[in-house]
Amino acid sequence: MAKSKIQAEEKKTDAAELSSEAENTVSFEDAFERLQEVVRTLENGQTPLDESLKLYEEGIRLIRQCHEKLTGARRRIEIIAGTNADGEPVLRQMDEEERSLDERSQTHGR
Repeated sequence: MAKSKIQAEEKKTDAAELSSEAENTVSFEDAFERLQEVVRTLENGQTPLDESLKLYEEGIRLIRQCHEKLTGARRRIEIIAGTNADGEPVLRQMDEEERSLDERSQTHGR
């Protein structure tokens, strides 16, 4: 009996790790599309309570994932400061004032 409980826990851990890895490889667009599906299903109101709770949890995970991807993209954005003599955009890094408090604290904490 104890052995089967341990095996069941190992399977749960493996599934959680796979789920976490899958979240990291899903594109923003795919995660957002799935989030929209979850919202439509929940808004429909025809889903049983237990399934609704699971969908709600999935939706929260998807929101966090989308937010992380957007935050990462924002960090990579360079602001166009104008154009050079050849008409090409001149880029500069975001100034300290343009960065979020969270981004500032991460920089100063290093």
